[in-house]
Amino acid sequence: MIAYLLGIIGVAFAPSLSWAWWGVLVGLLFACLKPLRKMALLFACGGLIASLYGHWQLAHRFELPPRDVELAAEVVGLPDYRAGQYSLLLRPSHTSTLPSAVRPLRLIKASYYGNDHSFAVGDQLQLIVRLKSPQGLSNPAAFDLERYYLSQGIDARGYIRQVIDQHSAAPSLMQARQYLADWFDQIFSETGSVTLRALVLGDRSRLTSAQWDTLRVTGTAHLFVVSGLHVAIIAALGWWLGRLLQLPALMLRLQGSCLRMLPGLIALCIAGVYAWMSGWGIPVQRAWLMLAVFIAGGWLLQPLSGWQRWRMALLVIVSLHPLSVLEAGLWLSFAAVALILWLWQCSAQPGGIAGKLGFGVKLQLVLFIGMMPLMVSLFNQFSLLSVPVNLVAVPLLTLLLWFLPALLMVCMFSGDIVLLVDESIAGIWGLLSWCAEVPGLHTEVSVSFGYLVLLALAAVLLLLPMPMLQRFMIFPMLAPVLSAQNPQLDEGAFTAWIFDVGQGQAVLIETAGGALLYDTGPGYPGGGAAFPFAIQPLLDMQGIRHLDALVVSHGDSDHAGGYDALSNNLTVGRFYAGEPTPLPGAVQCSQQQWQWGGVLFRFQRAFVQRPDTLSSNNRSCVLRVENDRCSLLLTGDLDASGEYRLLSGGYRLPVTWLVAGHHGSRDSTTGALLDWLQPDKVLISAGRNNRFGHPHAAVVSRLGVRGIPWMQTAEAGAIKLVADSEHCSAEAYRRTKKRYWTAS
Repeated sequence: MIAYLLGIIGVAFAPSLSWAWWGVLVGLLFACLKPLRKMALLFACGGLIASLYGHWQLAHRFELPPRDVELAAEVVGLPDYRAGQYSLLLRPSHTSTLPSAVRPLRLIKASYYGNDHSFAVGDQLQLIVRLKSPQGLSNPAAFDLERYYLSQGIDARGYIRQVIDQHSAAPSLMQARQYLADWFDQIFSETGSVTLRALVLGDRSRLTSAQWDTLRVTGTAHLFVVSGLHVAIIAALGWWLGRLLQLPALMLRLQGSCLRMLPGLIALCIAGVYAWMSGWGIPVQRAWLMLAVFIAGGWLLQPLSGWQRWRMALLVIVSLHPLSVLEAGLWLSFAAVALILWLWQCSAQPGGIAGKLGFGVKLQLVLFIGMMPLMVSLFNQFSLLSVPVNLVAVPLLTLLLWFLPALLMVCMFSGDIVLLVDESIAGIWGLLSWCAEVPGLHTEVSVSFGYLVLLALAAVLLLLPMPMLQRFMIFPMLAPVLSAQNPQLDEGAFTAWIFDVGQGQAVLIETAGGALLYDTGPGYPGGGAAFPFAIQPLLDMQGIRHLDALVVSHGDSDHAGGYDALSNNLTVGRFYAGEPTPLPGAVQCSQQQWQWGGVLFRFQRAFVQRPDTLSSNNRSCVLRVENDRCSLLLTGDLDASGEYRLLSGGYRLPVTWLVAGHHGSRDSTTGALLDWLQPDKVLISAGRNNRFGHPHAAVVSRLGVRGIPWMQTAEAGAIKLVADSEHCSAEAYRRTKKRYWTAS
């Protein structure tokens, strides 16, 4: 089993599928050695299955430059509407009439901007779509959107230019989800509708960031999204219904294999219906498959143990979904089931109400301790609240899901029951919010691999059957983990991350003495910003909760759009801005300078005494960061006139790295600036296939004529600069973390 899993995992980490085939070949060669034959064949088999899966998925993916395509499609997922924008999941129909490059597409993720159309599941559309490859932003510690699209079978993304024709299809089971979603919106309050959508339909899109924070802090996120727990609860209901149906036959002393299988069959069917209603996503499929393996194991003439079923379920799931080995949900769910099996085998069977309550408390403690290393390594946090909150919430959720069908049916006829459900849901959220505000019970940590090993060892020792006093002696082992910090940079060294934020800019600079963020990434017209999913993950991973300095070069939304999201999550020391008026607490950047950890930060003045006469771009903060060996210059959105003023003001120091002004627009990064500064490398923060055509061909030509190498975030992903006492290096995250599904 381990060799088979290693074969699948090896392909998941391969930079290309050609490497994977070499791995399969090596496995087959080692199979010639008799002592290694079994393991080598299993390894090769795992690699072969994962490689075939990868080729099949990539064969459908849209890889061409953006193009407009007219096609017929069906809406197959619940539409998500926010701030004038629809997000739709489309399945192309009549594919035989489409161009050859579009014909293989299975699902398309498309946006529609405007209020002149409304969409529902099952709608048949004739439309013109601008299709793009399913590529996402590439940043350290951030969600891998390209892998998600590949595993979900989403082969292209884009936006709808024109809806030519739209009509509703004949009523079908698929539209039942849409009917329920609309009904929830009509009769329940916003909070009630959002919660029921999440619990019944698996639609998490309307949960607010504040609600997600509450769930994260209280350790209850798994309760409000359809997961293995929900499928298991519904399956338990089905099993009890099957037992009730068995009762008349048992009273008549009827026997048979069909009768024996009845509870399991009903459990599987009811759980399957619930999984389908929740959208039949990959995590729900995993949960249902695990349930199916466990139930089917009980039908065999020679019953399998719980651990044998656990291993079989894991093998079935990773064989059908090889990329699930990279998803936290897989290991969290199987780790939780393993802990439950372990506790069930090591404990006496609970009897009576007191015994069951004691077993429930013990189960939550075991899950908390056993899952702690995974939670810390995957999410950089753990919550002491999870034990008491889940001890109360899990039984309540079980009762709610069991009685929810009856409650919803009564809600059709009784407004009082609707009000009762609404008030109950509001009360649950209020209680969770109160729990989340209890200080000290939620801990965010940033730990190295060595500390994780220590934490895992402590968790194992705490779970071993030993006297309670000895178990308490293990808790001091956790102190270094809770106080762990990331390794500090050497004196005089600095690193910089130029984030891949699309058409915008954000640069994180770290030294031994502090961290500075230059710009916050773009904001979006419909609301939201790139900061939470492109920048925040790295800050969380590195334990950065406080920025020693923040610089917002100027007020344009592609540079300042993430400020609100940042201010909600981080505290800031010094705050500088080129246009400080709309930003509370900001100081005008002029000619300030300071040192952190032997690294010099200095603003260069690029405007005259009356900056209010200049354009917003030319009021950008110009920041130089340097140590004894390397230097970095950030000019914001300075155009040619701003760069000339900068040079005429006396700034002509050579620079190691220059971040191109205004994302590589034609009127920035002039020949004069390049000639005077002589950068070793130019870095361009611009979105892939952006509508402005950045970087402009004229800028690329200037760099080529002078022999200056350049990198662009759209192609390289986030760019990491390392400046220490020995070298000045730049590396592309998309290349260093290359996987076979990563766009070139």
